[in-house]
Amino acid sequence: MTRRFFPPDFLRMLRNQIPIDKVIASFLNMETRTVHSLFRFRCPVCENFHTGVNPKTNLARCFDCRKNFNPIDMVMVAAKSSFIEAVDFLEDKMDQ
Repeated sequence: MTRRFFPPDFLRMLRNQIPIDKVIASFLNMETRTVHSLFRFRCPVCENFHTGVNPKTNLARCFDCRKNFNPIDMVMVAAKSSFIEAVDFLEDKMDQ
């Protein structure tokens, strides 16, 4: 198995500059809802909608299973992919 090195600045850029709501709705095509002007998504862990996103921190959270997600985490869990696969997926989607 070939190991890949990702520079910390590159990983930070993926985590912080690709909007988490875009990852959820557009890249992963996860089920979403807007409730009282708030973006909600079906949690890939517990499948509930008691979720939210924070655009300032670019994190998503499920309040039922108490899981936080950054864009890389979200891809890993929702797509059942490895860290390397998730980073490659987001890198391919960066310009979209």
